[in-house]
Amino acid sequence: MILKRPILVGGLGLSASLGLLNIVGHSPVGHAFADGSGLLGLLAVGSGVWWLRRQGQPAVVIEPPLALGPVDKIAVEVVATKVESTLAALIAELPEVIRTDIAQPVWTQIDQQRQALAQTLAGMDRKTLALAVVGNKSVGKTTLANRLIECWQGEHESVVAIDEVEGESALPPADTDLVVFVTAADLTGSELQRIRSLLEAGYRVQIAFNKQDQLTPLDRQSVLTRIQTRVEELGIEVSAIAAQPNPIKVRRHQTDGTFEEFTEQPQPQLTSLTDKLSYLVTQETEQLVWTTALRQAKALYVSAQNLLNAQRRLWAMPMVEQMQWVAAGSAFASPLPSLDLLAATAINAQMIIDLGAVYGQRFSLEQAKTAAGKLAELLVKLGLVELSTQAMGSLLKTHAATYVAGGALQGVSAAYLTRMVGISLIDLFEEQSFLTAEKQKNALGEMGDSWFETLGDRLQVLFQAAKQGSALQSFVDQALSHLPGLSQATSQATSQATSQVISQAPSVASLGSAT
Repeated sequence: MILKRPILVGGLGLSASLGLLNIVGHSPVGHAFADGSGLLGLLAVGSGVWWLRRQGQPAVVIEPPLALGPVDKIAVEVVATKVESTLAALIAELPEVIRTDIAQPVWTQIDQQRQALAQTLAGMDRKTLALAVVGNKSVGKTTLANRLIECWQGEHESVVAIDEVEGESALPPADTDLVVFVTAADLTGSELQRIRSLLEAGYRVQIAFNKQDQLTPLDRQSVLTRIQTRVEELGIEVSAIAAQPNPIKVRRHQTDGTFEEFTEQPQPQLTSLTDKLSYLVTQETEQLVWTTALRQAKALYVSAQNLLNAQRRLWAMPMVEQMQWVAAGSAFASPLPSLDLLAATAINAQMIIDLGAVYGQRFSLEQAKTAAGKLAELLVKLGLVELSTQAMGSLLKTHAATYVAGGALQGVSAAYLTRMVGISLIDLFEEQSFLTAEKQKNALGEMGDSWFETLGDRLQVLFQAAKQGSALQSFVDQALSHLPGLSQATSQATSQATSQVISQAPSVASLGSAT
């Protein structure tokens, strides 16, 4: 059920003048979005909200799963505990009808999570290892993988697999214990980024500088030094090798003074790499296994948290929808244009409190008022107020025949802006759910610039998606049914006016982006 709202923020000096303290229990009129400011570019921006929702969840940025350094069983068990507690929280927050019905799909997902976690914990005692060879095209990774299988794997019974990973961005299999990254020259920017991505994903990495025989001794040492310098801070070692040296021309002199020439295939030069791999698989087996277990446990935690966030979104979206219709009714009936943005601030403050509570992030009234005030500044900074005034004020308010329709569009715009802000808040709370409890606490306590920069980035993404206008009309039709006393004829007039605005959306979005 939607959280009960006893107050729509009494701060910002608006409690008495706006009459918003009982906004939840009553249908509000006369307080918001009347002069076009309340439009806030909704008809240009709002379509992006639904477009992004159809495209799936935003990418979640979390802390790197593996900090460089030793790993132990305790670290894995700590993450395993977080997985269990997250699944327990999910079960506790399920509606009663789902919680008591084990046939519901969510229970299959929960069981899969628990089985995978049990396998991860049981695997911490294994003695077998799996390696993967990755790299860009034409660096010799296929040849190297074959050489290792033919000449090295047989000496180490613990190494049960050496797989080549195709593609220049694909991650190795989840059960990979050690990654050999192959390059044939100094690391490019994309190669260095891929190495960082492997580390952030929790893989143990060694670098093989292949085809060294194709360089002069001086150039060979120069390239090797540059590679080592680039990855020194990452704690990665580099081995110079030649998995398949180029054939060399040999001239053999005969006793009669003649000679013959032929090519000879040198033996592979892998010693520096194989010596390092041999040390790792014999002396650091436990570390490699625990590193893999830690990576797998953290992946399970992300998966479990995503399940929990999906359930919480089911609770949160009705709250956003309720507040968007509150905003629509207020904007449609408001006789006081100067209070548009202030009323929106009060509505947003209430959403911050309600949505934060759903995601376990409790805001005080003072924090919510401060956040809502900064959010109002952010909306102005993004150019949405100016956008709405230029796009809608001159188009509708100057025509007496469309005045009522113009009011309807104010309500629709207010509703869509509220929806946009609400979904941005949901996305931000979901992103923060992956932080440690201490970092979540600091983020809520400080409410610093970074918090609003992140929120602003999400709003800006929605703003840039304004050119996707296909979903706007359906929202307009839905919103009109929530506006009191609006006749069918007015609804048709509003739809026609809205179509005109949609046709202007690209140029308007460009104006907003520049502000």
